[in-house]
Amino acid sequence: MPPDAVVPDDAAPDANIGTPSIEGTPVETFTTTSCSTASVMGLSAQIAQEVDCLVPGQLVPFMEVTNLQFTGGAVLPYVAMDAKTDLLAAVAAGGGKIMQINSAFRTVPQQYLLSEWNRLNRCNITITAVPGNSNHESGRAVDIANYSMWITVMEAHGWAHDVPGDDVHFDHTASPDIRGQDVLAFQRLWNRNAPDDQIAEDGNYGPMTEARVKMAPAEGFGIGALCAEARLLPPPIIRLDGELERD
Repeated sequence: MPPDAVVPDDAAPDANIGTPSIEGTPVETFTTTSCSTASVMGLSAQIAQEVDCLVPGQLVPFMEVTNLQFTGGAVLPYVAMDAKTDLLAAVAAGGGKIMQINSAFRTVPQQYLLSEWNRLNRCNITITAVPGNSNHESGRAVDIANYSMWITVMEAHGWAHDVPGDDVHFDHTASPDIRGQDVLAFQRLWNRNAPDDQIAEDGNYGPMTEARVKMAPAEGFGIGALCAEARLLPPPIIRLDGELERD
C-alpha cells in the first residue's frame, strides 16, 4: 500500500494495516496491580494517533531537551502547537533550571486508571477528574514536578497556574480545548477492532464506553490509526523511575 493511501475505516485489513483484535491485557487489570499509567502506554499512543486523525495538527510532540526532562514512563509528550511554543520559551527563560514534566496529554484509559486508584485509595492519588473531562485530555495542560520554581516564568509565557489543590498543574488557556476527542478516538478504535460489539461514536464517556475501556488491550489494538493524515508520533520515552499524576 502506498504510504499516502487513504484507507476508509470500513476497509478490509491487509498485511500493512493489521488484523482487528481486542486481545491483550485488559486495562482494568492495572487498577490493582500498578500505580503508573505507563501500563497502558501502547493503547494510549494509538489513541493519540487517532486523535491526530480527528483533529489534524491539534497535538504536536515535544521532546526532552536541555533543561526539560520527563519524570517517568507515563508522559505522553503532546500538546497544542502554541502551548508547545510557550512551554519551550518558558524553559529557555528559566535561567538554566531543569523543568521536570510529570504529565502532558493524557488519554481516557489513563484517566480511568487514575480515577480508579483514587476511588480505591491507591497510589496516593487524591485529585482526579471524571474520564473524558480532565484538563490533561484537552491537549493544553502539563504537570511540573518542581512547579514552585516555574510559576512566575510559566505565567509570563501564557501558562495559568490556578487549579485549586493541584499545585503541579498548568494550563495554556489560549490553546484549543480538544477534550473529548480522546474518547471519540477510543470509540473509533474499539469499533474498528470489535466489529461484533459496536458502540456509539459520540465522544461521551458513558457506561458503554467505560465498559470497553476496562476491556481494552493495554498493549494496543490489532489495528490502530488508519488515516493518511496521521503523523507518526514519536514513541514515548519509557523509564523505570517513579512519577506523580493527579487530575
